[in-house]
This record gives sequence, C-alpha cells and structure tokens, in this order.
Amino acid sequence: MTTTPTRGALPPAPHRGKLTMSEKVVQKIAAQGAAELPFVGGLRGGVLGIARHADSGQRPRASVEISGRTVAVFLDVALDFPADLAAQSADIRRHVTDTLEHTTGLQVRRLDITVRALTTEPDRRHRRLQ
Repeated sequence: MTTTPTRGALPPAPHRGKLTMSEKVVQKIAAQGAAELPFVGGLRGGVLGIARHADSGQRPRASVEISGRTVAVFLDVALDFPADLAAQSADIRRHVTDTLEHTTGLQVRRLDITVRALTTEPDRRHRRLQ
C-alpha cells in the first residue's frame, strides 16, 4: 500500500529543486563572517595595492572557488596588534567555516588567510551584510 503525501507536506529536499549561489554571495558571507570578529578589519584606499591602509570599518576582502558542494576561501585581512596572530587566525578559520557551512550548506575544504596589515585601533565597528 502506498501512502499519499498529506496536503502541505513537502517532498524530500533532493526532489524539491536546486539551489544555486553565486560566488559573489559566498564571498560576502565569508567576508562578513570574518568581520564579525572584534579583532578583524579590512583595507581601503590605494591604487593597485599601493597606499592601502587598514580600516576597522571595512570588511576583509574574500574570494572563493566553489566546486560542487565544497568551497575554498581566500581572505585578505587587517588584524589587531599586538596579539597572538596564530590564535586570531585559528579563530577566523573556525568562525568563517561555521558561518559558511551553517548559512550555505557548503563544506569549507580550504581557508587561506593573508594578513595585509596590522592595526592598533581598539574600537571596532561592525558592518552589516549589504
């Protein structure tokens, strides 16, 4: 005997359709995830990388490579100093990985962090995802 789905019941997820996210969306989620940490900032200004400076009000820059259900993330950040940079990097990896896996369902296979600047600014302003 077969059962008929009750009205309003959803079929299993694989049968409901496909969800596609652009790399730009995943980049913004990764950058925002990093910016949520109080010791992480971004860079602004400059031309071709010359005369850029740390700005705690900017999100870090992120680029991603999506392959199927996995993603590689590359972050350019400014970090507070003096501090334990290795510990800060581990916190960034953990938080961005959790954020991406929770919000997108993608598995983070790699997360590279490039520290482009150090800052001593104690006050951090958080930007919201726009």
